[in-house]
Amino acid sequence: MTLVLGLLLGAIVGSVLGLIGAGGAILAVPGLVAVLGLSATAATTSSTIIVGSAALAGALRRRGTGTLNVKVGLTFSALGILGTFFGTLLLTIIPENVVLVLFALLMFGAAYGMCCYKVREANTDKPKWSAVIIAATGVGVLTGLLGVGGGFLIVPALVLLLKVPAKVAAGTSLVAISANSLLAFLLRNEFWPEIPITEIAIFTFSAIIASTLLTPVAARLNAKVMQRTFSVIIVLVALYTLVTSVI
Repeated sequence: MTLVLGLLLGAIVGSVLGLIGAGGAILAVPGLVAVLGLSATAATTSSTIIVGSAALAGALRRRGTGTLNVKVGLTFSALGILGTFFGTLLLTIIPENVVLVLFALLMFGAAYGMCCYKVREANTDKPKWSAVIIAATGVGVLTGLLGVGGGFLIVPALVLLLKVPAKVAAGTSLVAISANSLLAFLLRNEFWPEIPITEIAIFTFSAIIASTLLTPVAARLNAKVMQRTFSVIIVLVALYTLVTSVI
């Protein structure tokens, strides 16, 4: 039963990444804690594998579609390396229940951003590199501490700060998510023994398949409707995570 739920959750995470280009870890971490019974550190570490792999699959699927800028995605990720390192250090200091509370609060913020914030097309001004560094560092901290790729922050940052066209930002965010997740996973080597290899392999495989299959569908769907629907799901999962981590 656990493996079946793992397949289902992996498919959901991959679908979200494929369709929206963000939000995979927002569901992966609570799912790993609730379904597989993992600790916060094991769940957030496992999440870097699952989300990073699914994001990479989605990015590869977008090659040749004009919705991917590998150079920009890797640049954004590189600028956040220090933040990822710092976030990983915080993970060894902050208690697990506090990590889950922070994660729940992050979910509320992500839900609000997806539901209410409208990303406008960039103007022709030059990129604001100082703001880009701050945004990339912030995403890096979130990846290092909470195991999230930060796509819901990367997309508006790419559009507003690096002047990436909105239709390209979702695909480009997958490159940054992949790189951020890989770095976070390598920095978390002390937590690797906590990862249930078989279960996470199944979860990851399911996420990759779903991301690969649904990425081409994204362009034909109403992105705003998908984001608002997903934001409602995030709020419900956030409430569950918050209640279970506090009680």
